[in-house]
Amino acid sequence: MVANNRSREYTTSMGEYNKLLLEYIAKYPVRTYNKGEIIIFQGEAPRHTFIIKSGVVKAYNLSIHGDEKPVGFYKELDSFPGTWIYDKVPSAIYYYEAFTTNCTVYLVPKENYVNFIKTDLKMVLAELDHYIESQLALSMQLNALQHSKANEKLMYTLHYLSITQGKVIGNNLREINLHLTHQDFANLTGLTRETAATELNKLKHLGVINYGKNQPYTINLEKLQSILNDQYISELEPQV
Repeated sequence: MVANNRSREYTTSMGEYNKLLLEYIAKYPVRTYNKGEIIIFQGEAPRHTFIIKSGVVKAYNLSIHGDEKPVGFYKELDSFPGTWIYDKVPSAIYYYEAFTTNCTVYLVPKENYVNFIKTDLKMVLAELDHYIESQLALSMQLNALQHSKANEKLMYTLHYLSITQGKVIGNNLREINLHLTHQDFANLTGLTRETAATELNKLKHLGVINYGKNQPYTINLEKLQSILNDQYISELEPQV
């Protein structure tokens, strides 16, 4: 019962934080980007902290051969680039690109944003929570990439996406809130598009995932967990 009370208290504090954040950033200008438009270039020193009003932003790197290597997805009220915001680097270390149509962001001066976060302990803790979640996502993505077999790369990538981008739509069913193509999965896993498509089709026939044209990926978490080899990773639950 104590744990449940703490969970409710935490959820309430996060709701309060989001409300305060929305009230604060509402006075700043917004800019809208089309899908595929680069918001920040790698090596660019941003002029603002970017906070997402609507849509999804993709962060990625490019290999020496020009292949895209996604490192994360940012959604509503996420701020970026974090390492620049908190003075860890002088410029952006990744590309940041609009992943959805009409992706809108607030443009907030960096010092103003940081000072706003510092004004309340709950805001500091909420920001810390955000970066802990980001660290978990990155470690899960790295775990997926270190597997040698194509099917394992995809299964662990699907699990990582269910944790970070999943929405509960039924008992043990999670919908990935990203419109991903076979090429996106190839970029996420380091596989070819053909291999990614083949392995995704196999998982579809096993009932692990379901998808179709203009239909988001739905994951049967129970079936996915039953074939993951790592008990502790598989027991992680997506945020509701």
